[in-house]
Amino acid sequence: MIKYAANLSLLFTELPFEDRFDAACDAGFEAVEFSFPQGLPAVAVAKHLDRTGLQQVLATVPLRPGSKGLAALVGRTGEFKDDFLRGLEYAISGNSQLLHVLSGIVDNTGYEASCRKFEENMSWAIEEAGRYKIKLVIEAINQVSVAGYFIRSLRDAIRWTERLNGLGLILDIYHASMEQLDLMDCTARYFAQADHFQIAGFPGRHEPNVGSLNVRAILDFLRTHSYQGWVGCEYKPIAGTADGMGWLNCYRGN
Repeated sequence: MIKYAANLSLLFTELPFEDRFDAACDAGFEAVEFSFPQGLPAVAVAKHLDRTGLQQVLATVPLRPGSKGLAALVGRTGEFKDDFLRGLEYAISGNSQLLHVLSGIVDNTGYEASCRKFEENMSWAIEEAGRYKIKLVIEAINQVSVAGYFIRSLRDAIRWTERLNGLGLILDIYHASMEQLDLMDCTARYFAQADHFQIAGFPGRHEPNVGSLNVRAILDFLRTHSYQGWVGCEYKPIAGTADGMGWLNCYRGN
């Protein structure tokens, strides 16, 4: 069966962040992921996880809303390391085995220098996270949603995971859709390399059953090929989160 995680940065936003853990549990989720804990300290997150019995399966660097990261930004190494260590604290406290590192927005003129800086920063970060048996992961963010994001395509993300030993992959179906990729081909080709999947409907990034994306076919593929990771539900509900949660009951048997 597919294991689903609620993304608390996009789901249940009608509630204060600390109340979203209970809401995710009540909706039938067994795990959560999030990008921005809205000032909730790592120790408090850990207490909410313990209280609800939820797993945290993905943490994120940085923790500031609106930031797209610093890993590839020249001249910001000190800030990157500070951000990274804070994000690592949340991964450690929440027993998350994966930590997503955002790479930042860069322009084409400095792209080669950004590549060198990204490799340097991530090599350091992989070693730091490895002390706690935490794996770093990256994802491509489509250039329509975030113009200039350093990892410009899914193929770029794959190349970096092949270049840097110990670096893993988030395969985000929505961003792949925005790249106009063949989603079944991407899933079949890269699912064995993917440490984490994320889903949303296309277009609009709403519930997975809203729009033209055949999410069920992708989930069926993962199920029949014994995918062992989690599928993060990283979408923007059309109305209230609970009102649109019917899709999960339909797909949960997958």
